[in-house]
Amino acid sequence: MAAPAQAVAQNLVDAGCDITAIAPWPESGEWTGRIDQELLGFRRDMHHQFLLGGVAARAVRIEHAGRTAGYAYISAQGHVGPLAIAPDADAKLVVTTALRCAVEGGARQVSMIVPGRADVVMQTALALGFRIEEPLVLMAWRPFGNWSNYLPRTPGFL
Repeated sequence: MAAPAQAVAQNLVDAGCDITAIAPWPESGEWTGRIDQELLGFRRDMHHQFLLGGVAARAVRIEHAGRTAGYAYISAQGHVGPLAIAPDADAKLVVTTALRCAVEGGARQVSMIVPGRADVVMQTALALGFRIEEPLVLMAWRPFGNWSNYLPRTPGFL
């Protein structure tokens, strides 16, 4: 999904979340691994190590009311992902905060991969002016992951 950054910025409201940079690897591994394990059923340590090694323009920890609500990686081009929303967090607050970071980065367009199961994220994105750019289908032999709370970076990261 994608939208012009200017259009998204006009409709964003402050979600009231705190944002801090994700600490370099391996310091951040424990809490990111815990969220990944809860959402996906496995840790993504190698992916975090790779992304924190300079691939992502910005990696942020999102907190609400003093608790970790999720994390997001945001590229200089405005792509958000991976984005993980802690199971007990408000998905709309987390995605809105990540999108605010993307817009503030100065990109002309904001984009993210939103699984169809992520109904709250999908509704939020549509209300902000996002549209589907390229539909993707994930086929798996058996179910895995909580795709309501996890947005991948690219299909290759699935």
